[in-house]
Amino acid sequence: MAGNDDPTKPMAFSPPASLLEPDDRSNQDDYPSDLDSASISSSILDYEFENGRRYHAYKAGSYPLPNDEQELERIDIKHHVCQLLTGGNLHLAPLENPKRILDIGTGTGIWAIEMAEQVPDNVRFEIDDCEAKFWTWPENYFDYIHSRFMIASIGNWASMIRKAYKHIKPGGYFELQELDCRFVSDDNTLLDSHNLTYWSHLITEAATKYNRPIPRYTDYLHWFEKAGFTDIRQVIFKCPTNPWPKNKILKEVGKFQLLAQTGGLEGVSLGLLTRGLKWKAEEVKVLMAKIRPELRDRAIHSYQT
Repeated sequence: MAGNDDPTKPMAFSPPASLLEPDDRSNQDDYPSDLDSASISSSILDYEFENGRRYHAYKAGSYPLPNDEQELERIDIKHHVCQLLTGGNLHLAPLENPKRILDIGTGTGIWAIEMAEQVPDNVRFEIDDCEAKFWTWPENYFDYIHSRFMIASIGNWASMIRKAYKHIKPGGYFELQELDCRFVSDDNTLLDSHNLTYWSHLITEAATKYNRPIPRYTDYLHWFEKAGFTDIRQVIFKCPTNPWPKNKILKEVGKFQLLAQTGGLEGVSLGLLTRGLKWKAEEVKVLMAKIRPELRDRAIHSYQT
């Protein structure tokens, strides 16, 4: 992404600490009860079923997250979270009339469809492997490549970023919006003894053993530089676990984060913990039952970046 006065040095931006001031008032309206979402399904895909969840059959086993309706709803909620954090913007890159855009890991397709409304053109969905040795398209082809929430999907991030660089036109942009799913807190209200902390260690260990390591956000800067990108900008957002912050926007983010995680964290965990760490599905569900009260606890000022 652009915005650096010295294109030879990457920049990172974090929100001021005051934005994460906790709100000590208790308000039941802060907690979401339900959310209507429209998800896109595809009849051309075959599916596999495991532990009561539906998974892609394309290169079966390479992607540990489900693709059933419950997971698609979580993805659409996360899209709304991104809209809240970015002020309703679909991208942070300073685009000027892009013609060819690639969305890697498009999920339900909601970002691509909304982007097509801003950049009038046809939208085409294709099934391919972004980790394949060669991409379908020629080099220097795209004006803009977008990728979001691909953690636990990529085995070699550096390689994927290098391929994106090769397929972007000179002067084009690659925008990577990623999540470090580890729960943390700035004020030590999240303790080592909490199940959220235990889950953070487990899920990163499982992802590593599954050859889908979960990077730290500092890793991406290094990979972008090594790939050849210049004018690199990294913007860091803190996503509260529930509506504990005083800041109105982050409180709203927390509402939807809570909704996404209480309904979707089990789906994120099942494939990785049963395949990566050989847990039983019943053991994962017991852990989820212990985690959910902590997700709702506003005394725990946890967040993800």
